[in-house]
Amino acid sequence: MTTKTDTLTPQQAAAADLLAFGATVTDAAATVEVSRQTVSEWLHHHAGFQAALHARQRELWQGNAERLRSLVPKALETLEGSLSDEKQGVAAAVHVLKAAGLYGLPAPEGLINAEEIEAGKALWSWWEK
Repeated sequence: MTTKTDTLTPQQAAAADLLAFGATVTDAAATVEVSRQTVSEWLHHHAGFQAALHARQRELWQGNAERLRSLVPKALETLEGSLSDEKQGVAAAVHVLKAAGLYGLPAPEGLINAEEIEAGKALWSWWEK
């Protein structure tokens, strides 16, 4: 079922991508040619925008985590080859191995379904009464 909050304008979709890649609200607004306040409103009050942003962040996180995991075999080879010479690449290999666990940071969280976001807002509004 598609709701109004599920459908993003091209500007909203582009802004969500920019924010997911690390752009500031100000930079995203300038790029998509809307006011900073408009992007801020989308970010804080538009469930569809929030869901799209969370989905994009999750997608990027997963892609980067997979890319990092793909470096593990090379890091292990470097580490194995460097055991006799402690200064030859060991630090880099160890950093990659530690980073493969992503330093214990959790993956980005947030609902990616606009209807679930709206339901959560309704519950929160009820709770605040």
